[in-house]
Amino acid sequence: MKKAVTLFCCWLVVNLAHGARPDWQIADVPLATPWASDVDPGSVLGEYPRPLMQRSQWLNLNGVWQFQQAGPGDAYPQQALAETILVPFAWESALSGQRKVLNTHRAWYKRTFRVPAAWQDKRLLLHFGAVDWQAQVFVNGRFVGQHQGGFAPFSFDISDFIVVGAEQEVAVNVYDPGSAEGVALGKQANQRFADPGRYTYSPVSGIWQTVWLEPVGERYITAHRAVSDIDRQTLTVQADVDSHHGDGLRLRATAFWQGNPVAQAVGSRLDPLVLEIPQPQLWWPHSPNLYDLKLELLASDSDEVLDQFTSYFAMRKIAIEDRIRNRRSAVKVLTLNHKFVFQFGPLDQGYWPDGLYTAPTDEALRWDIEQAKNWGFNMIRKHIKVEPQRWYYWADKLGMLVWQDLPSTFKPRFESEKTQFETEIQQIIKSFWNHPSIIQWVVFNEHWGAYDVERITRNVMALDQTRLVTGNSGIDAGEPDIDYEVGHIKDNHHYRPPTNPFANNRRAVVNGEYGAIGYKISGHLWDSDGEWVHHNYAGKPEATEEYLRFIGMLNEFKHNDELSGAVYTQWTDVENEMNGLYTYDRKVEKLDHKKVREANLSLWQNDLGDSVASAPKALSEDGGPESVSN
Repeated sequence: MKKAVTLFCCWLVVNLAHGARPDWQIADVPLATPWASDVDPGSVLGEYPRPLMQRSQWLNLNGVWQFQQAGPGDAYPQQALAETILVPFAWESALSGQRKVLNTHRAWYKRTFRVPAAWQDKRLLLHFGAVDWQAQVFVNGRFVGQHQGGFAPFSFDISDFIVVGAEQEVAVNVYDPGSAEGVALGKQANQRFADPGRYTYSPVSGIWQTVWLEPVGERYITAHRAVSDIDRQTLTVQADVDSHHGDGLRLRATAFWQGNPVAQAVGSRLDPLVLEIPQPQLWWPHSPNLYDLKLELLASDSDEVLDQFTSYFAMRKIAIEDRIRNRRSAVKVLTLNHKFVFQFGPLDQGYWPDGLYTAPTDEALRWDIEQAKNWGFNMIRKHIKVEPQRWYYWADKLGMLVWQDLPSTFKPRFESEKTQFETEIQQIIKSFWNHPSIIQWVVFNEHWGAYDVERITRNVMALDQTRLVTGNSGIDAGEPDIDYEVGHIKDNHHYRPPTNPFANNRRAVVNGEYGAIGYKISGHLWDSDGEWVHHNYAGKPEATEEYLRFIGMLNEFKHNDELSGAVYTQWTDVENEMNGLYTYDRKVEKLDHKKVREANLSLWQNDLGDSVASAPKALSEDGGPESVSN
């Protein structure tokens, strides 16, 4: 790259006893978003990282850590590491302070922390939002555990590794093979760091989501599942418990609407609890109604609360249903709460020029979703990347439907890599399946790394029966012989112009990718001397005109051929791919916002009709606590 803009941040001054040193600044980077200057190394991404399971006490371990390249088989480093890195930004990113590739693909991280005095009698959980790809975790020089997979959260109980009254040391050894192996990595490609271009982007290695500590009791809830049913007007709750004292424990679940308790159930923690939700307030893109939920783990013979946390849920249903319009027989269409609502949104790669996989701030995460709604979209396809849980929290809160791709690879897989992939996708689904915004899992994209598509798709359908599943996104309408007759949705990709697969009575049909209407804007380029892709148009007027023409075609497909949804490529430019609604730094709108918004709304706004239910009734005063806040 011939041109780079150097961004400067203030030197970090922190407590040396916490393992940080005052020597971080953002690295040189070709582009940066407006939020890069808001990054505070003393308080990095300080929002609670897991809103669907929020306890009252936690400790954020983001910030400046020690760092250095490692080699295969390195012994645990007793000495201080040679460099520093800002966690949780990948070492290839500018916000990490490093912005480099490591020829060994390995690194050590290290920092110290103190356990608050109030936590001395608690068990202590160490959480990682995500580490790409293999993480070996040590506490006070002792091996705690290992996790493989770059997208799923994981945690370890480190209680038995803590030295009472002392400063604690946590270290992480990371190995990331990247695109050298057949692991799930999405759009990452090792060579793109120094050679941007085509359809893959910079690699992402190391810790890239929040690291945090959480105290719990001897008996605590490790995970929960909350499934709403708008037809029966119920919420079914189950919980997993880590217990060293038998199974005679109980679970109490209380649902709240606008601070008022509306339903409660108590029972054995081994059995599902069913809460009746009267007059449910449904979740819609224009009215994203969320109920609060409180879960309490109770002793077997008393109301002693052993563990508790707050969460939330939505009453909503996604399905494919029969529709008869302009036809003699029924065809399948996508429905939300039993209404046909055309689902329309941008393809979102989830890349940031300064943080790569990691947004600079929580406000930046929120901004992307808010602006997508402001452009008139009701859906986002998150493309072969899994976001931090706070991204889905904002999608839940703001009312954005999400088609969630499972991360893939470009390579054929060895048997061990297949086992890893299938384990990882189960971890991802179980980690995110309580988010109401996620309404579809996409297993494979355009046959990349695809194998046993029918079997794996059916496994995902069986694992999560509350969502739709696409087996392979990217069936070419002109090549039906490469279709997989499995899943809920038939999805073709065709860029200019969009096309429509034939509707049928087994699956709904969508255009999972179309568009790629792009052009370059000087001063907002990742690589000033090419190689670029999707820069086919002269500028904003020409690109907008083509965009509007395609919307007209989609409206025809919707009304005449039962098309249920479409995905415009794409949300922002990404590195040398120039087909965004925004430039990569999110500073310039590349299409006429007003015209595009009106066109987008024309595809789905009239589908909603009267979709607001009456407010649910509250329990009596003794039915539960007065309020729960997220």
